[in-house]
Amino acid sequence: MPLATSLAIFQSCNITGVPKSTRCAILRDMAKVRKAERRPPLNKTHKLKRQDWAKKYLKTDFSKVSWTDEMRVSLDGPDGWTRGWIGKGQRAPVRLRRQQGGGGVLVWAGIIKDELVGPFRVEDGVKLNSQSYCQFLEDTFFKQWYRKKSASFKKNMIFMQDNAPSHTSKYSTAWLARKGIKEEKLMTWPPCSPDLNPTENLWSIIKCEIYKEGKQYTSLNSVWEAVVAAARNVDGEQIKTLTESMDGRLLSVLAKKGGYIGR
Repeated sequence: MPLATSLAIFQSCNITGVPKSTRCAILRDMAKVRKAERRPPLNKTHKLKRQDWAKKYLKTDFSKVSWTDEMRVSLDGPDGWTRGWIGKGQRAPVRLRRQQGGGGVLVWAGIIKDELVGPFRVEDGVKLNSQSYCQFLEDTFFKQWYRKKSASFKKNMIFMQDNAPSHTSKYSTAWLARKGIKEEKLMTWPPCSPDLNPTENLWSIIKCEIYKEGKQYTSLNSVWEAVVAAARNVDGEQIKTLTESMDGRLLSVLAKKGGYIGR
């Protein structure tokens, strides 16, 4: 009974008259309170495209794929991350209440094999349209990382990005092609598929670290510094675990006929 209340769970077992505190104490030994995951809805076309994508890349050497993504981090962190146990007689700490989480920073990063690319910060106030996205990649991914790689590495690398309009526009596609990222070197991406991008799991690791114990930040620079520090603590084995999960993700997509996979 996913997301059922403690009362509903006990009633399904024909157990009544148990106080809520007792029910919760018993359930804590075998379960956790979780929120439902939010994901975009998948229609028939989405599922077919996800299956086609999985079939196309089933025999790909994913250690050659550079998986990329953006994440916005706010000063206050995600809603619902501020709950925790406190001792009897103690008062809950006071949290600042700010509109839109106090503002935030847009962060870009990539992972390939066991290596972290970035993270890089998008300049405050910059909206990523096609032109600014390409300029951002030029200043960060290409100048600070890609150009240091060997010719053989560049020849074999596959670049992955999601279907954000700034990524898939004619301008961006042509610009990447001039950089040599085209045809089979530019991975096609199925719609509504954050569950297939291992960089999403990297973001989860970083967010858990920077917002632990309900931490809030007082400036954009301080939350950015926390992201950088958390990223440095993500070691190569953790990244390798994420990138090596891709074969299983593709098989899961096919087994579920294009449906969402667990993360």
